[in-house]
Amino acid sequence: MRVLHLCTYYIGSKLYSQLFKELSKGNITQEVFIPIRKKEHEGINRLPEGFSSINYYYSNIIKKYHKIFYYTKINKQLSEIERLIDDISNINFIHAHTLFSDGGTAYKLHKKYGNRYLVTVRNTDINFFFKYGLHLRRFMIKVLMSADSIVFLSHSYKLYLLSKLPASVVSKIESKCYVIPNGIDDFWFKYDYSMRTPKENLISLLFIGKLEKNKNVEAVIESCSLLNKRGYNTFLHVIGSGSNESELRNLVERYRLGDKVKFHGFIKDKQQIAKIIDNCDVFVMPSIRETFGLSYIESMSRGLPVIYTKGQGIDGYFEDGEVGFPVDPHNIEMIVEYVLKIMGNYEQISSRAFEKSRQFNWSRIANHFYSIYCRKQGD
Repeated sequence: MRVLHLCTYYIGSKLYSQLFKELSKGNITQEVFIPIRKKEHEGINRLPEGFSSINYYYSNIIKKYHKIFYYTKINKQLSEIERLIDDISNINFIHAHTLFSDGGTAYKLHKKYGNRYLVTVRNTDINFFFKYGLHLRRFMIKVLMSADSIVFLSHSYKLYLLSKLPASVVSKIESKCYVIPNGIDDFWFKYDYSMRTPKENLISLLFIGKLEKNKNVEAVIESCSLLNKRGYNTFLHVIGSGSNESELRNLVERYRLGDKVKFHGFIKDKQQIAKIIDNCDVFVMPSIRETFGLSYIESMSRGLPVIYTKGQGIDGYFEDGEVGFPVDPHNIEMIVEYVLKIMGNYEQISSRAFEKSRQFNWSRIANHFYSIYCRKQGD
């Protein structure tokens, strides 16, 4: 089987290369088209030699004006693919890794050469193109209607997009919609879990992510403050860096939490992150918007229950209370209430969090995609 990946955001995340690595274990040749903005981006996240069944095509064609002139961009991508990749009509399947930036090109290839294709709906599709590109929505519907399959990273994004489309369109595409998550690195599956028991008279909260407004770290700090005011000895570990760090440090001082909050900064080493996770009790990240949130699953893999945002990210993968709780990100009282609920039933929720994390492995996810690639049209 020969698969063409259209991957505009390849250089920004290693998620794609992890998927391609797992797919390469099957009987599949992968052609990976990666449009880039700068020549020096060429080769980023490329898998090492030994993966001979993966061919990379970095193409320095992305310009600033493409943000405005969408059709110019996808037409340029089409011509580059035709120039770089041989025998396009014999590509068995196209995987467009975003709906707008890649899906438009997949649609044009489908119209010209008859290739079947899949589109993945991501954060930029929902919160940028769909939100602001009203003039592109009619074309987007054509892309969705002609797609063989439509994949969402989260249940919330599937529900959101389908709720915004005309009922006549939803009735035609709903049966080919799937929710397939991102996976976590194999490192997180090497943990030999034993029943976690929280320390007496101490609640240790954890946040991992960018220190920016959308991640809503303020709510985590305020929750830590409220727990302490109510007599619960609570400590917060913050891993990450970002534009909001100075403001967050000031907030800690304002709440007089200087001895209750530790900013660890950005940490790349997984072993170091794991050690901090193992010294915490509950992972709390009530983001305003969240596509998926790998940090939730990584924390769960060490047995940490999680607090996440209702209607965002991992919400919909689990029952309420199964591995933690979904919350209104602006409701501090709710966050505090659910932290205490978790602590009151800690061993059971911790055990389920660990068990449920095992489903987010790249081998399982790659097999799901491979089955879609191989399925006959109309099945």
